[in-house]
Amino acid sequence: MNEERVTCMFCSAEDDLRSTAHVVPESLGGRNAPVGRPGVTCNACNQYFGQKVESKALRSFPFIGFRVLAGIPSKKGALPYTDTSIGAAHATGMPGIVELQPRDNEISCRVSAGEVSELRVVAEVTEPLAVCRMLLKIGLEQLGKHFYEVAISDRVLAARQFARRPGRGDRWWFILQSKPNEYVFGSEAPRDFSVEIVEREGVLVSALHMTGISSMIPLEPTALPPAAGELPEPEFRTIWAVC
Repeated sequence: MNEERVTCMFCSAEDDLRSTAHVVPESLGGRNAPVGRPGVTCNACNQYFGQKVESKALRSFPFIGFRVLAGIPSKKGALPYTDTSIGAAHATGMPGIVELQPRDNEISCRVSAGEVSELRVVAEVTEPLAVCRMLLKIGLEQLGKHFYEVAISDRVLAARQFARRPGRGDRWWFILQSKPNEYVFGSEAPRDFSVEIVEREGVLVSALHMTGISSMIPLEPTALPPAAGELPEPEFRTIWAVC
């Protein structure tokens, strides 16, 4: 294929082929996050996703917990934090070590006295639309990295549109598997990510795997979600995102 003819799969703009977008956002995968094929996502679309989609998705369960415990900063270097039942847990930049900012003086005193030794976080996807759009972008960029002609085809047009410009009332679904106990790690932060594109029953599907978190999202609108009770909850959740 002629590299000069590569255009952005989201807006068809021709971009500087020296620029690359991270398939897995850098604020999730760190500086070693895998990158896509140059030119497949233009700078303007990549900036849009970073500011309008990924920034929200990465503040939502389960990704925020992973980022805080791994100590992964944003692209601007800011360390993440998450609200808990007794205050805010801030990343320190050291994997597995967080700093608690108690909600009030009473809790602070109780923590210091050893009366409070645990905290709880919200284990719900608070930004389903942003998470869904981010997962679609990850899958589409992985598809574009290896199968560019398919990534720009009408076969995944609906997925590209929902990721970049969903219309009011549009909806998409994804499956999320979360095992927080697996990313409550010790001295070293996991950095292994895999993004697979497979075809199941004639439908392209993107699967993201990382320590303690896995997701599956169809790249075609004809796919149907699993029937109720088919996957065990709460480990697996089928989530609908509605614009």
